Amino acid sequence: MPTSNSTDPIAALAHVDGFRARRTANGIALDFTVLRAPGAAVGLIAFSVLCGLMPALGLSALLPLETANASALVSLALIGGFAAPFILASMVFAVLAIYLLANSLRVEISAEGIRTERRVFGRITQRRAIARTDIADVESRISARYQNVFSSTPRYALVARLCDSGGKDLVIAEDLIGQHLMSDVHRLICTILGIKIIV
Repeated sequence: MPTSNSTDPIAALAHVDGFRARRTANGIALDFTVLRAPGAAVGLIAFSVLCGLMPALGLSALLPLETANASALVSLALIGGFAAPFILASMVFAVLAIYLLANSLRVEISAEGIRTERRVFGRITQRRAIARTDIADVESRISARYQNVFSSTPRYALVARLCDSGGKDLVIAEDLIGQHLMSDVHRLICTILGIKIIV
């Protein structure tokens, strides 16, 4: 966040790649849009293609299959058994890549608490709300799912830790590129929630 008193921190964060910040009547809203992490998704898609291509090439070597040849059937069964986990992994990585591209997160933060709304393909998949009294701290974490081989800059997530250790912590910011941006957003959120920042 800029140190100048004349600069509005919301205005400074309003045009950052991957998310939009804006002031609301009670606090701020952060919108983490779709397609905000294409590099990580491209890496997953490439790995998915490799996982599917290797067993496909192995199986295609046996085709066309002679139905009367018992050794060809046994070979197909053995290679198919080894290929099945790779094909399954290929599908899982493809689904993860599509999820990374298609999900969005909207976070509303006020002195009373936090509300989040996760959407995939524009459809709401999760809504959560926590009161300010239930929030112990806001901590930063390096978000592993958004790291990729195309960039050496770490990507962070901010997580609201709950006072109740049995409760599930809440992701309130994700895919923040670099420590400087993460620190700015963290400071802004803590200021609105009234959480003391320990330097």
